[in-house]
Amino acid sequence: MRIIAGRSKGMPLQAVRGRNTRPTSDKVKGSIFNIIQDRILDSVVLDLFAGTGNLGFEALSRGARKAVFIDRDINAVKTIRRNCESLGYQDQSDIYRGDALGLLTRIAKHDILFDIIFIDPPYNYGFGDALLFSINDSGILHEHGIIILEHDAKSLLPDRVADLHCFNRRKYGGTGVSFYRKG
Repeated sequence: MRIIAGRSKGMPLQAVRGRNTRPTSDKVKGSIFNIIQDRILDSVVLDLFAGTGNLGFEALSRGARKAVFIDRDINAVKTIRRNCESLGYQDQSDIYRGDALGLLTRIAKHDILFDIIFIDPPYNYGFGDALLFSINDSGILHEHGIIILEHDAKSLLPDRVADLHCFNRRKYGGTGVSFYRKG
């Protein structure tokens, strides 16, 4: 696992010990970032179920201004901190340990608006709709922001959740990626 483009191109990322995380493959990550490349520069990014921080660090490498990482696994949080230090992104990163749904409310109190929200839960998590509702209700998504939700390719996510609608869907082997925005 590595950063594939930008300032930190080629830099390795440490993996989380154990089998609790499933990092986004370089192929899927590259495709996602090709789709959103015009939105990254100076963006504020939220990486939910961050694992290694793979998606958030890729965004920082490509010019994002700030990334917030959330994961409930202590080993994942330790790995994100190590990767943050090795890449030199400490001043641009906030790292939180806790449940994604619970922390969204806490983050909303900080009045941060996110331009890009990455959600990469375990495929058996089953709360994609709840996360989308929570993001919509919390008001943390910038008016022109997007949500990128990774899921099992066999899962069919709704076209619309509250004020959010799916504007793009992609499949890469067993991985599905759905893109949401307001409107």
